[in-house]
Amino acid sequence: MTSPLRTFGPLEQSYTGWASAALQIGRPAADLAAQGPDAMPVTMSNHSHTEDWFELLTRPLWGLAAAKDAVPDEVWASLAASLARALDPDDPWYVGDPAGGGQRMVEAASVGQALALAPEKLWEPLGPKAKDKTAAWLSAAYLGPVADTNWHYFPVFAGHGLKRLGVAHDPAVAASHLERMGEMLLGGSVYEDGPGGRVDYYNPFAFHTYALLNFKFSGDDRYVEHAAAFARRFGSWFGADGAAVPYGRSLGYRFAQGSLWAALAAADVEAVPWAEAAGHARRHLAWWWDQPILDPAGRLTVGYRYPNDAVVEQYLTAGSPWWAMKIFTGLLASAAHPFWTAEAAAPGPVVQPHKAARAVHVRDRAGHVTRLNGQAWHPWARGGQASYGKLAYSSAAAFSHAAPGPGLEFAVPDGALMLSEDGRHWRGREDSDEGEIDESGVLTVNWQPWEDVTITTSLEAAVDGWHARIHVIETGRTLYTGEGGWCVPKPGSTADADGSKAVATGGGLRSEIIDGTGEREAAVIEPIQGTHLYWPATMLPVLRGVLEPGRYVLKSLIYIGSEV
Repeated sequence: MTSPLRTFGPLEQSYTGWASAALQIGRPAADLAAQGPDAMPVTMSNHSHTEDWFELLTRPLWGLAAAKDAVPDEVWASLAASLARALDPDDPWYVGDPAGGGQRMVEAASVGQALALAPEKLWEPLGPKAKDKTAAWLSAAYLGPVADTNWHYFPVFAGHGLKRLGVAHDPAVAASHLERMGEMLLGGSVYEDGPGGRVDYYNPFAFHTYALLNFKFSGDDRYVEHAAAFARRFGSWFGADGAAVPYGRSLGYRFAQGSLWAALAAADVEAVPWAEAAGHARRHLAWWWDQPILDPAGRLTVGYRYPNDAVVEQYLTAGSPWWAMKIFTGLLASAAHPFWTAEAAAPGPVVQPHKAARAVHVRDRAGHVTRLNGQAWHPWARGGQASYGKLAYSSAAAFSHAAPGPGLEFAVPDGALMLSEDGRHWRGREDSDEGEIDESGVLTVNWQPWEDVTITTSLEAAVDGWHARIHVIETGRTLYTGEGGWCVPKPGSTADADGSKAVATGGGLRSEIIDGTGEREAAVIEPIQGTHLYWPATMLPVLRGVLEPGRYVLKSLIYIGSEV
């Protein structure tokens, strides 16, 4: 595997540098897509192989359309030809009728915004029949069915494409979808992603990014202030090194996490000082630029910080990662915009409670972010317990997914308290309430892993890299307990456990966990390889104990930092 830095060279933090980066990331996808669906790698998927290929073809358009003048004519010619074939019912590459819904509706937004931004590249070169078929497909997508989530924005962007092409369509359709978006607001400028949905990166890289781009296209500002208000809190999700704290589903979209900063520039909405928005965006893309996320052909892989199908959801296929291209929508702001010319501002320590998001984000003095998490798991998505149900998440140390197998080495309780009836099969927090946050930033959540077991967990983090957990447990059965600190990479690591304290160092990080009551045994375990988002092999400090029926108070202190 290789990184963009090794493959393409250093990232230039300028308008022209980002335009070049958009082409470097997008072109390998366009080149592969031009070979048709049969050339598409087969990956796990909950939709058809042709739809997977359609992702590969269309998702790069989020960035390439914004960087259109930096994209060579031969690339545009290839994209236009491939897109025309994908939307032609008489062609073997036809992606299918959008009236059937599904993934076609998602990518209709990519098509619509690209046609709105670059019709001279994708539309004007087409012949009359191809134009008719393209317009017919996009018109059907405008009227197509969507999941009752952020998907309501997809017909809206299809409509922007139709409007730019002069194709008649009923504006009431888009208006209805936009109205539904407002009904998903929870308060605090936060959306639930459909009824009962989680609050995660779909807020910044979907709801708020789409609201800003919709404003850019249409002048409709109804949700712009919500995007701006969210952005004023969103900076606390990012470490000083540019890493976003991994949490929730669709992390395989990688630097889409930073798209809100770019969309603010595209819409010219100064939610925070431009130096702050630019700083988060530049550091974030630079962080990803140095990670091994590409295959030898220069294409994005499936995974997070390294290629790993085991830590992504069932809908994330070989074409999916190019949603990351949405960060390049910042190129819709001119080179003279302060998003490009301002000197990047560096972030400092912060404690940011956000009750509507059911989380507290703490950036410590070393620049690492800890997310204290009140939300419960997401049972629909593969890996939802790990992605949503842990008690804490870290930009420095990410988190792990459990794997089938006996013992804590397979359960991997980093950022979590896990429980077992036999010491072999473990369960973490799944169903729970959504947590309460007091004025001092302490988060308390109640959960019930068995009918006769109730737990109240309180979480508090500080800017010195430590956070505290207190669990009040009432159990009617005997339970084994396993609580984890943070993983560190195994190569070159050291480990030490003495009584109630366990420490592991590796990769320039020190991870420590201390039992506050002295009743549990400290140890450092080696989780099964391939479970962690950042590193293929890890070491994890843990606390282990056994509880007979009764009431208990477990206390722990957990540290992650650059001190080794």
